[in-house]
Amino acid sequence: MTRSGGRTAPSVLFIHNDFPAQFGDLARWMTGHGWSATFATAAPDATADGVRILHYATHRPPAAGVHPYAQPMERAALYAQAFARSALVARRDGYRPDVIVAHAGWGPGLCARDVFPTAAYVAYCEWWYRYPGADVAYLVEAGLHPATQGDEAPMFERMRNAPIAMDIAAADVSICPTAFQAAQFPASLRAALLVEHDGVDVDTFRPDAVMRASTLGGLVAPGARVVTYATRGMEPHRGFPQFMAAVPAILAADPKAVVLIAGENRVAYGGDALRKTDWKAEALATHDLPADRVKFVGTLCGPDYLRLLQRSDAHIYMTVPFVLSWSMLEAMSAGCALVLSDTAPVREFAAPGSARFVDMRASAAIAEAVIATLTDAANNAAMRRSARTAIVDRLERTACHRRKIALFEALIAKVR
Repeated sequence: MTRSGGRTAPSVLFIHNDFPAQFGDLARWMTGHGWSATFATAAPDATADGVRILHYATHRPPAAGVHPYAQPMERAALYAQAFARSALVARRDGYRPDVIVAHAGWGPGLCARDVFPTAAYVAYCEWWYRYPGADVAYLVEAGLHPATQGDEAPMFERMRNAPIAMDIAAADVSICPTAFQAAQFPASLRAALLVEHDGVDVDTFRPDAVMRASTLGGLVAPGARVVTYATRGMEPHRGFPQFMAAVPAILAADPKAVVLIAGENRVAYGGDALRKTDWKAEALATHDLPADRVKFVGTLCGPDYLRLLQRSDAHIYMTVPFVLSWSMLEAMSAGCALVLSDTAPVREFAAPGSARFVDMRASAAIAEAVIATLTDAANNAAMRRSARTAIVDRLERTACHRRKIALFEALIAKVR
């Protein structure tokens, strides 16, 4: 692939075990703006128009006898080796990236500089493990997590950081998507982090007056007041049990209220203490939730998810102090009337006047805020506008992509 005038197109290699993860949209965007993009991944079925896919796979699982403290590092080493073996084949065939962007922590990027020593290296850093972490400490206060996990838990948590620290040490620059996440890193490493978000597609996630009156294909009755909750997993990290405890009061206060819950019944975050519970089953067994008014719609495709947000009369997003979901930012961009947890990662992007904020540990407070949102149309209109404006001004996707390209070009010039 060449630029106009015959110059070779700059080449970027993204490395992430999953696909497309944080990098898929940026990879596609860069291929339309003069770059050659390759995506290295462990996802066996990954495909993308215009983006070369480099597959890798570990040759064995982590060994059962490895010391518990060393297990995260062994898992990372297996992925590092898997990537390196595939990348060495590509190198023998003439492949040479100018920039490598790798997700730090899982390991596949650990040997990338050894395979491609002339490339600039960017580490994408999401989280630094502490004991107790900000997320766990919050859940302990809410009574949703055991106060202690054993005397050796702090040691195990700290050892999980070894691959992340190695990635940062190898990097020319390290990116972290939010200031809150960057603040979790120790001071000695925090200075190396550049806070730069992935961006939001504000042209897709936008208000739609027609959808505001939709029945979503008969899912809700005409004139229903739709309460929406969208999650990757139904779990304490995203306030699912607390929200479900608030639902009976919401339904009792508003006969026209219907609750739509999107997502999988699984725990995506947290350790064994949280994964032992089926939080959806517990909610259904504990609370009076009529099936005609509380509907689990599963994991939605992109267009259906967008329509859910555009139809929403009150959208709930809860999170402990942890990695912020894209879904909150997309809901803001879509102009939702929001009820949000009053936690640091949320406050970083949602300013006063753009939502109603609640202590997510108090289900009564969640219910009160949702009921107020359903009945205060005038104030909601101002909040909807404020929420969308905040995302358009700060996180418009193209602007975020252009800043990254400028960074990559500067790195290439420096390395060369």
